[in-house]
Amino acid sequence: MLYLTLKNILHRPARLILTVLAITAILAEILVLEGFMAGSYQQLRQTVLQRGGDVMVSQTGISNFLAARSVLPQKTRAAVEAVQGVKATHPLTVIMQIYEDKGRLTPIIIMVYDDIGGSNAGGPADIVKGKTPTGPDEIAIDRALAKRYGLGPGDILTLSDYDFKISGISTNSAALFTPFAFITYDSLLDFYFESDIADDISAFPLLSFLSVETKDGADPAIVAQRITKEIPVADAILPKVLAKNDENIGREMMGPVLNLLLWLSYIIGALAIGIFMFAAVRAGQKSFGVLRALGFTTRHLITGVIVEAVAITLLALPLGILLASGLAVLIENYAPVYLVLANEPAAIVRTTLIAIVLAVLGALAPLQILRKLDPATAFRET
Repeated sequence: MLYLTLKNILHRPARLILTVLAITAILAEILVLEGFMAGSYQQLRQTVLQRGGDVMVSQTGISNFLAARSVLPQKTRAAVEAVQGVKATHPLTVIMQIYEDKGRLTPIIIMVYDDIGGSNAGGPADIVKGKTPTGPDEIAIDRALAKRYGLGPGDILTLSDYDFKISGISTNSAALFTPFAFITYDSLLDFYFESDIADDISAFPLLSFLSVETKDGADPAIVAQRITKEIPVADAILPKVLAKNDENIGREMMGPVLNLLLWLSYIIGALAIGIFMFAAVRAGQKSFGVLRALGFTTRHLITGVIVEAVAITLLALPLGILLASGLAVLIENYAPVYLVLANEPAAIVRTTLIAIVLAVLGALAPLQILRKLDPATAFRET
């Protein structure tokens, strides 16, 4: 039966090609959606993990990096450095701004970091053009912002009537569909006091987080417990825990919509395969009538149809992966703020298993036709 099924698939090459291309498009769509979800969650995790340090200190009660506003008193840094097991601390400040150019508005997240001693703690992790900010009034921006407005190293970026000089372009520095920018604390002070936000400076933080380096041999989890216990205004959290918290926020925000789109894609996939197999059985009733006349049972015919559906789906799978990878590259080149991990192994395995299940379900669509098939059909049509 397997041999006959494969011969039947190859007997109509035009239908085979069209069916494979249609299923390829469906699988590619599923993989792009899966990759978009995985990429969005990875961006949220990387936002914290790229800031460095063994422990992250936030305002008490704040357990997220991007989803909540953290403000720490200035004296917190000295208090944390006095805790047993702490080697050094690096301040981080996170502020939101709107960049406007020629009527276009883009929200950006500014990361303010400590560059004393060349530490670059909390600064951009991957500069693809230019350099990291080192002097006053310098700023590094994510390539999504640079591409949208045609900016590059040496250009001027104006925020609240304050001019920054772009020192470099970073990549992998965006989350929640928002690009990041990076400045040092020297630039932050000038920005606060010389820009349009000076009149409402009380609404902007001077210190949001502390990235803590622990001493050699010290357990970061124990050091975090000490900081939380000894400093009432602060909570100390391991970066991987903080990253997971931000990922969970992302899942709560985007998960329902994206999962709905995925389920709709699965349903469309099952319907498409079902329609193709139904049409194939209808068009091949004569062939199935001959098989029934030769003694093949309904179970044999159903098995053949299922094998055909699965074989076509598996043939379309590598093409779907290639198409999804190409679409991911196009999306990231057109809008770098989005990260699409179309080749994530877990998503490919999950999509493969789901595709096979959809193929089996779709192959059951013509079940009634096969059950009621009269062997005499083959002879009446001759």
